Amino acid sequence: MDFGMGKNNAFRLAGSALLASFFALFFAYPLVLIFSKAFASGFSGFFLLADFLSSHSALLRNSFFQASISTFFAVLIGVPAAYIVARRDFPGKKLLKAFSLVPAVFPSILVVLAFIIVLGNNGWVNSFLSKYLGFNEPVQFLYGFFGIIVAHVFYNFPLVLKFVSSAWENLDVSMKEAAKTLGAGKLRVFLSVTLPQLLPSILASASLVFIYTFMSFAIVISLGGIQFTTLEVEIYRQISRGLNFELGALLALFQFVALSLVAFAYSKFSSRTVIQERLYTEKPQKLNQNSLRGIVELFFLFLVVLFVAVPILSIFVFSFFDAATGAFSLDGIKTIFFPSVKSLSGTTPISAIFNSLAFAIIASVTATFLGLLASLKQTRIKGLNFFLGASIAVSVITLAFGYLVAFGSGNFFIIALGHSVLAFPFALRIIGNALAKVDDASVDAAKTLGANDFSVLKLVQLPRIKGAILASIAFGFAVSLGELGLVLVLYDGVFPTMPVYIFRLLGTYQIFAATTMGLVLAFISFISFYAIETFLKDVRVF
Repeated sequence: MDFGMGKNNAFRLAGSALLASFFALFFAYPLVLIFSKAFASGFSGFFLLADFLSSHSALLRNSFFQASISTFFAVLIGVPAAYIVARRDFPGKKLLKAFSLVPAVFPSILVVLAFIIVLGNNGWVNSFLSKYLGFNEPVQFLYGFFGIIVAHVFYNFPLVLKFVSSAWENLDVSMKEAAKTLGAGKLRVFLSVTLPQLLPSILASASLVFIYTFMSFAIVISLGGIQFTTLEVEIYRQISRGLNFELGALLALFQFVALSLVAFAYSKFSSRTVIQERLYTEKPQKLNQNSLRGIVELFFLFLVVLFVAVPILSIFVFSFFDAATGAFSLDGIKTIFFPSVKSLSGTTPISAIFNSLAFAIIASVTATFLGLLASLKQTRIKGLNFFLGASIAVSVITLAFGYLVAFGSGNFFIIALGHSVLAFPFALRIIGNALAKVDDASVDAAKTLGANDFSVLKLVQLPRIKGAILASIAFGFAVSLGELGLVLVLYDGVFPTMPVYIFRLLGTYQIFAATTMGLVLAFISFISFYAIETFLKDVRVF
């Protein structure tokens, strides 16, 4: 027994030490370095920050306003969609529920690309207006505030749908029935019983959407233009172009403090949305297409599906059909897989695809391994919840510049490990939720029979969470695959990825080549998407 205890202690210490060392080196250390530059001039730095923000008031206004409006419309679309998904049965319901993973697996640069095809100056909508309605000049749908909001809502409303529909499906119907028995009408029941139970999930999803849209980088920098910038984009500009690390660090610190309050709200509301097995849940009713209410619900679903499907479909269509003639063409595929010349600093599309896949494999496996260690009670370290909260409030651009100061640029494994830090919170949620379902009796029985902690993990826990392990790898793979900001800062022209390649092509108006690369990225992303749906099933991620 003493020998077993020795093995237990070694396993616990090794696991905890590995976790603590990894996050001290690849999370805390880069952030300390970048934030310390905010204090390079002492307290005078804060006067510099105040002076800059007062003279650039549009910066704060843009950041908070676009995030607030994006969140409002994401909730406005997401909550009704959640109601229909949770309370109605209809053909294609599983497919619609699958959209809840779009924010995690559909790269933001592809969202930009898709909306350029549909709503750009030469996009489908403007071409229709010009050809059939006689418009002489293109309508500026996309570039500026409106385009940012549309792209953000597309990217984030499924997050609200996922949160709220999961909570709605698991509401205890006994309270609702009790209120009806006491004579409460439908509106009174909703306001006094249903809404209070749903409110934590609505507020949690809204908080997360606000954080994501506030820190949005690829969408804002691609669609906002010079006249519309946010804190996140300004941090990138100050450090990468102006080489003003002090001001960039001050802006990053200000953004971190501001978003930490929202992250705290998310953490608080998210903890109150834990979904439990209910004995009395309300079964969904079949969507009645013969009633006015059913027609309205069906029409709303149609608009939601159209809103999501058209931009995704546009990438496919634009990649295989010549924009000028409408004829089927494989020229785009040939450009990607059989490039005749090198481009973008001597790299080829094939090398960008290889780099993306290599980063994604290393990052997903690393994040999953660390997520498993962090989920085990015996290797858990103090301050883990603080890291989760902090990781939500820290932007990718801030972390990227911390890596630049700490480790320099052009390092393959540093970029891959940076991606694993971004994927870790998802791995921890997925594996932690799966481990929570492993009954304590099985673990205790194994320990009673003399099994040490490592044997319990190997023989009892791992066989029961295999699906979660695979889902974590798929999720981490998808997160790494679509990440732009960290690679853009660190790749140094040596290790471009597919998102960086697309971003560079868009910058030189090579839309056709960008779309074809986008199709490759979308195809690989949806393989991850399918894997997540297969392995994850009903496990909560957020």
